[in-house]
Amino acid sequence: MKRILVVLTGGTIGSQIQNESMDVTNTSPYRLLEMYRKTYGTEDQFDVLQPFSVLSENMTPGLLGTLCRAMCEIDYEKYRGVILAHGSDTLAYTSALLGMLLGHAPVPVVLIAANYPLEDERSNGLPNFRSAVELIHNEITGGVYTIYQKRDGHMPVYLSTRLTEADAYCDQFGCFGKTPLGEMKKGRFVFEEGSINPSMEELGQADGLRKLAGCPEFNKQVLMLRPYPGLSYDYIDLEKRPAAVLHYLYHSATACTKEEEYSFLRFLERCHKREIPVYTASYKGTEGRLYVTAREIMEMGVTPMVNISAEAAYMKLMLLYNMELKDLKGWAARNIYFENLPG
Repeated sequence: MKRILVVLTGGTIGSQIQNESMDVTNTSPYRLLEMYRKTYGTEDQFDVLQPFSVLSENMTPGLLGTLCRAMCEIDYEKYRGVILAHGSDTLAYTSALLGMLLGHAPVPVVLIAANYPLEDERSNGLPNFRSAVELIHNEITGGVYTIYQKRDGHMPVYLSTRLTEADAYCDQFGCFGKTPLGEMKKGRFVFEEGSINPSMEELGQADGLRKLAGCPEFNKQVLMLRPYPGLSYDYIDLEKRPAAVLHYLYHSATACTKEEEYSFLRFLERCHKREIPVYTASYKGTEGRLYVTAREIMEMGVTPMVNISAEAAYMKLMLLYNMELKDLKGWAARNIYFENLPG
């Protein structure tokens, strides 16, 4: 029987409480497997890979590069599936990145996290890990998924490129488009029928980036901005010249276009003078009726990204700008691993 590979990166699921603070240690991640074997027996056999151990809020482009290299070097044919234990703070970003990088994986890659350290009785870390194992046993098609138990006990399964950040009050993750791919119920994967979800057949045909050679090093940076009332672009220094700018928009695909200090249009002029490409998201469509502010932005020569979360849009650009690619704008518009929802 093929084994399951467990990739440990730290996070709350790999933390211990010491002197009233939570932090990772070199040995604490392995407690997850010890607790699993004690609770569920030794029928499942695991191999372990630990590229690093860090709280996920401390995830940097360099560490993302280390993780990507480790994931790209795995011989997936040797395993029944792969489980990646990650911190919750940046889980949505890593999920989106690995979905687009590994969407072509021949076996399921499942990301999990925890709301509390494993020694805390409130922790969902062990149930999340158990559900990841069960999802792999269900022989779901290869690809990248994220599992995270809700407070009511439900265990949704998300397409990794559609996971959105957890809210700061309930620590609950969201899903771009609101509909998860499915749910684990009594050890079985139940697919969620819905127009925004790809069919299981489509999941099995995901191209991902399989035709691209190499692995990103993340030497080039993408600046991500979000609008809010009073955002002053005068405080944004472009001297270091990012490789690209992603400006996420209000839900109506708008941003402020009035008064020089607060005008996105004036900021766009600064970017154009420095030849910095600017991407904007998310649009429900770029044709037909738009707010006058949205049309003004479009007419300034931005590259629109359609029906995509902020997390996926950012990681998509980080990935594309750090790989040897031509036609970057074309790749940004392409649906790599279901990150762009249907119109």
